Amino acid sequence: MKVLYLTNEYAGERFGGAGSSVTGMVRMFWDQGVRPTVVAPQSGRVTAGWEMLPEGLKILWLPRQERYFGNLGLIDAFSVLGEFPELREGWDLIHIHAVNFAPLAYAVAKNRVPLLYSVPSLLRVELANDPAPELQAQFEVQEELLARAALIHLVSYNERQHLERRFPWLRVRTAVVSLGIVSREVCWQGGRGNSLLYVGRLIEYKGIEDLLKALILVWQERPGVTLEVVGRGSAEYEQRLKTLIPWPARVRFQGWEESQDRIAERMARSSLLVVPSRRESFGLVALEGMAVGVPLITSDAGALKELASPSCALTFAAGKVEALAAVIVKALTNPELMRFLAQNAAKRAAALTWTELAPQYLDLYARAIGSNRGRGTAAPR
Repeated sequence: MKVLYLTNEYAGERFGGAGSSVTGMVRMFWDQGVRPTVVAPQSGRVTAGWEMLPEGLKILWLPRQERYFGNLGLIDAFSVLGEFPELREGWDLIHIHAVNFAPLAYAVAKNRVPLLYSVPSLLRVELANDPAPELQAQFEVQEELLARAALIHLVSYNERQHLERRFPWLRVRTAVVSLGIVSREVCWQGGRGNSLLYVGRLIEYKGIEDLLKALILVWQERPGVTLEVVGRGSAEYEQRLKTLIPWPARVRFQGWEESQDRIAERMARSSLLVVPSRRESFGLVALEGMAVGVPLITSDAGALKELASPSCALTFAAGKVEALAAVIVKALTNPELMRFLAQNAAKRAAALTWTELAPQYLDLYARAIGSNRGRGTAAPR
């Protein structure tokens, strides 16, 4: 089976959970005998070109330049196919993960090759239907891709509910399959005192402000609690976050961590992992923490309540600072409860490795290839 894999994040070129999940997914398919060819951008690259990995996997790296990426960041299919005509033929399936690759997917598919669209998140929902014209244009690009896909892969039932409310006729072309994780040897080491960990992008809807405000309340009872923040955002937003902290020495901003193994090691050393999102299409950070076995606190936002149930984590109402502060104190004063929840979480995570999920993903490919909707016909709006 030959699959053209179109993604905006791959291997070291990643900005959030999607990058690590796409890389794990491709490697899982390779191990199952599928032969994906990956097309992805690479920051800092000067010229486009192929890379052949030792196991035989081919990657076409594209520089993030205007030659290849134009208005709205959409790929210039004419330029790419003119330079790499070998992309035009021979595919059983086109698997697309990023809306900016839609023009290339359509040009290669020619209404003949089925498109499988793995949806990291529904942008109109994730960005709260932001009225900015550029974002509205991106929402429309995604919605056209949803309409033209032979099969729509959603990573949670929560996302499917959002999709069905807006486009009920698309339900027959959806499938829900969880994202997976790579099995690692790292295990929780019991924590270091009262050390909390946040991992993720520094943007408002990820709840980092709620966490910092909750910490101010926690410090009234437990002044020894510290927080390590792994992630990045705009310089302006990071500075805004730092102004919220009355005792800067208690919060360490570590920036972006490229290595998933090192992130797992940070989780293993922490007392608690906190995922305070206000909106969440999946919750990969929570799943990674569950696999390591670190005690977990999550909001009940979006798909988090599917992934980390009350049997696996302490949860709180998303956006409620006082509730978050209360569960942090509860977790730190009930270590036996947190160990029990973490053990349950680790069992749940063991069922969501890429190896365990492989049969579901192979079924996804079979369904997409067997569909008769590879024609690019748009559904009514």
